[in-house]
Amino acid sequence: MTLFWILCAGLTLLLALIIIFPLTRGRAESSHSRNELNTQLYRQRIKELEQDSELGLLEDDEALQQELQKSLLDDVVTNETKARDGRSPLTIISALVLMIAVSAGVYWQVGAHEEVAEWQRVSGNLQELSRKVLIEPDESVTEQDVRELILALRTRLHQDGDDYRGWLLLGRLSLEMRDGETAREALEKAIKLTDEPEAVYVPYAEALAMTGENLRAEQMIRNVLVSQPGNLEAWSVFAFMAVQQNDFEQARARWQQMLEIMSPEHPRYAMIQRSIAFAEQQMSSNQQAPVTGPRYQIEINTGTSVPYHPGAVLFVFAVDANGGEMPLVARRIEQPAFPLSVTLSNADAMVPDNNMSSRDEIIIKARIAPSGNVTDVTNAWEGRSGVLSTSEDKQLSVIIDTPL
Repeated sequence: MTLFWILCAGLTLLLALIIIFPLTRGRAESSHSRNELNTQLYRQRIKELEQDSELGLLEDDEALQQELQKSLLDDVVTNETKARDGRSPLTIISALVLMIAVSAGVYWQVGAHEEVAEWQRVSGNLQELSRKVLIEPDESVTEQDVRELILALRTRLHQDGDDYRGWLLLGRLSLEMRDGETAREALEKAIKLTDEPEAVYVPYAEALAMTGENLRAEQMIRNVLVSQPGNLEAWSVFAFMAVQQNDFEQARARWQQMLEIMSPEHPRYAMIQRSIAFAEQQMSSNQQAPVTGPRYQIEINTGTSVPYHPGAVLFVFAVDANGGEMPLVARRIEQPAFPLSVTLSNADAMVPDNNMSSRDEIIIKARIAPSGNVTDVTNAWEGRSGVLSTSEDKQLSVIIDTPL
């Protein structure tokens, strides 16, 4: 906060110099120019008097010269006085006070002083929030309390960025609040700060799944389970990933695996049983086979020449590589923030039986449509992949850089 006030003072001083210095300098330069003009006029008039005297047109030329000198002296003294008045300290101080008052008034009306004050209050309350939310939690803990703890923790980590436990805690709290982006960034920093990164892999995989990197997340969980087959947290996240993809049969199988390595006395045993019942209920209500086929995890970004359009919509879809523009599968993403990750599968099929598995090769396209209509190419931009085989899963990147 000290830096904020230092910057404010610096900007105020700079503004004062910009406003006041030209004004005072302009007055001085104007006064100086007028004195030069008066002097030139005086000399010209003296020459005229000398010429008239030589021609015998004047009776008392000395008196006229003295009167002319007195007039010049009066003009110079008057201008110098005005110049001194223009540079008066009282004038400068008054201008500064007015400028500061106007700036403060504008900031008070349109500035974020209330948010800054709230941020300061929350940041100074880290210990109390930690005690309330983490150490002695009870029914009075609200979602707002957790959000304030996250804000206070992020502020402290900004000042002390080498705290591994702090970044890990921030990541887990962000997962609780379903903030995948914040969780991912925090857990990435935690991984870099520890000698045992595998301890962070499970929550990090959950964050990846939240941000759309399902294939990478699943592979990370599989690696953890190979070395730690009894890791209940890993199995739980693994089942959650299946639910995200509406694959309730796979979710049920993973929850069943959890029951096999848990004792009936485990506090979560009954909850896992209810989860299995939920998966079976979903399977019977859907009355359809689980979605199979290839999955493509696509990292999407835009080229530097692509303009920003508020309200634009991103469409990610796959078409037959051997001809045809009708999308086989498609995703619609409103207010996209690049770069982003999207997973396409047969679950995104426009028509269930006409999906990617019905083709040997496909091309994936990513299109930004400012109008929100995929068929309207006005100011639209597109990027596309190469030809992809539908026989296996794949991770790829698509750059949107071509105007339509």
